[in-house]
Amino acid sequence: VNISLKVIRTGSTDGNCYAICADDEILLLDFGCRYQQILEGIDFKISNVVGALLTHIHGDHAKSYKEVSRAGIPVYANRETAEQLEMAKVAPEKIAIPIGRFLVTAFYVPHDDTPNYAYLITLPNGEKLLYATDFGYLPYTFKKTKITHFLIECNHLDMAPDKTSGKYKHSIKGHSSLSTVKKIMQINKSPNLSNVILCHLSESWGNPEIMQHEIETVVGDEVSVKIAHSGLICELSEIPF
Repeated sequence: VNISLKVIRTGSTDGNCYAICADDEILLLDFGCRYQQILEGIDFKISNVVGALLTHIHGDHAKSYKEVSRAGIPVYANRETAEQLEMAKVAPEKIAIPIGRFLVTAFYVPHDDTPNYAYLITLPNGEKLLYATDFGYLPYTFKKTKITHFLIECNHLDMAPDKTSGKYKHSIKGHSSLSTVKKIMQINKSPNLSNVILCHLSESWGNPEIMQHEIETVVGDEVSVKIAHSGLICELSEIPF
């Protein structure tokens, strides 16, 4: 089984959309860009998509909701988001559900006053991937879960947000800072950790080089730390036949 993560789009401006590809099955993580970009990102293999996980209702994550739904792709979200969008399925909180060969457990994370889910995904080979974005902090620890891969928002440097900006409060309360992500890595890293992909960086208040370096110092040389960008493909694992 070849498993890879592809970044289709990331960030507030471009929108957020990622795809986990496991042979002939694709699991979408958010769809906050144009539908055509999603199609191109998965090589038009729309029939291979077994489901789509939506974190929350904001446009940079939910933009192509109608097109994804019309394509017959099951969309999973928290109850509040599902009620607003209709047609979406409710992913029960903290209960693992199968989606194709993936096993998905959703849980709430704080994003200002917007109901927002993060997802713990068990891959077909048994490894764990945590997808968390648009959060002020993680309310749980996962040390015993032995997460292998993190796809995690690292939005801004701690001192970077402009206090006079209209976005200041939202950025501080609704998005993760570098120090927050460093603490998450310190608490949750284990010998199983293999990949950390930092996503949803702020165009104004982020710094890819500093963020990558700082996280590398926490997780160590044996863990791959990458900055998400459109078109990035991260090979997660291979299982010999």
